[in-house]
Amino acid sequence: MTHQDPAIRATDLTLILPVIGMGRRKRVGVHQAQVGGTLMRDSRGRVSVKALAGVNFQIERGDSVGLIGRNGAGKSSLLRVMAGIYPPTHGACEVRGKVSTLFTANLGLNNTASGRENIRLIGGVVGLTEDQIDARMDEIIEFCQLGDYIDLPLHTYSNGMRTRVGFAVATSVDADVLLIDEVFGTGDRAFRDHAAKRVEKLIEESSTIVMAVHSENMLRQFCNKVMWVEHGHIRAFGPTEEVLQEYQKA
Repeated sequence: MTHQDPAIRATDLTLILPVIGMGRRKRVGVHQAQVGGTLMRDSRGRVSVKALAGVNFQIERGDSVGLIGRNGAGKSSLLRVMAGIYPPTHGACEVRGKVSTLFTANLGLNNTASGRENIRLIGGVVGLTEDQIDARMDEIIEFCQLGDYIDLPLHTYSNGMRTRVGFAVATSVDADVLLIDEVFGTGDRAFRDHAAKRVEKLIEESSTIVMAVHSENMLRQFCNKVMWVEHGHIRAFGPTEEVLQEYQKA
């Protein structure tokens, strides 16, 4: 591995996801709706969605890349391929370094456990050892800013409070690549401002960040590049302002 090696490289990346339960109830050929990937039915009548279609790109180390596009464009699918959750159907996606993900405020959370206990649970999921969790516990709790709620069960939490816990743990991992999917929209204004400082610190530390976010203000604040995803294709990828201007004209 050389210093010039990219953090993430996709080569002819294609992802086809089966649609369970369709059977022969629907007459589906090859079809592209206004949103979503391409719907297909094979010779045996099985329905699938081509979520990503022959995608090629390279993300350099230290880049902070924002993903934009309509709902169903393929942004979440692309993040999950980067995370190793979805294996490519064709082509390849190489991610160099340790990856941390924050895809949903509820991922790995236990409703009956306290916030403190959930920090341990999520910490284990994202690869922290018990000693590392112990060493970072106070800092994570301080970041959450939940006061006495940290020792109450999660079923007493709002979605925004849950997001604080998940975000605090995910961003406490010493990761080379951080993948974020739309979590900023679930928090309150105070959380978004608090989270912004954490993301800025990660950027300063040259972590590579890829985030799906709808807010153009956040894209301009956090991202040096933007990738516009449309129907499973990369419509544009480049400097933030250039791509946003192109996107606004579409």
